[in-house]
Amino acid sequence: MVDHERRLIDRLLDPSYTQDVGSRKLEDLRAMREECREAENELSFERRLCHARIDILTAELERRQSGLTDSEFVAHLPQILADGQPPGVDLRDSPLPWRAPDFSLPRSADVQRQRVDEIVGEETLARLTEAPPEEIKRIIESLARHERELSTRRSGVHGVMDVIQGEIVRRYTSGEADPTAALS
Repeated sequence: MVDHERRLIDRLLDPSYTQDVGSRKLEDLRAMREECREAENELSFERRLCHARIDILTAELERRQSGLTDSEFVAHLPQILADGQPPGVDLRDSPLPWRAPDFSLPRSADVQRQRVDEIVGEETLARLTEAPPEEIKRIIESLARHERELSTRRSGVHGVMDVIQGEIVRRYTSGEADPTAALS
């Protein structure tokens, strides 16, 4: 499964993937777009796992400075793992994202979990209160580095998706393709 996922993303990021999109069939372009969505979902899911772990580890370091007890920290976990919006921020005031986020679990969710667990697994989280601050900071940096790599790859997939979507839209607007056919 790991090989399939890495091959999919590597294949999508290879410049030859979007070569000659103008000569491909519309059905092929839609299939390519779907592959991009799948890859983007996998990368996004893994990034969210990294963010959640970073949030937990950072909160533990802050807990130590604030003097919160372990039970107070655990009670605070749902807020820590929330979407990161500061208290009082109304999401209705935020602009809509250009792409609708996909919060579904990818087919290969276990692969992404395993990769993040290699950086910080459940056993580390289970002994978090005993871990030295230096160890926690190293883990946070490793997670942040991994997240940056994922973000770079995800941005590349978005670029590929934009090329494909641009060709589909061009065909619809030029009349080469019937947009109502996509609705049936």
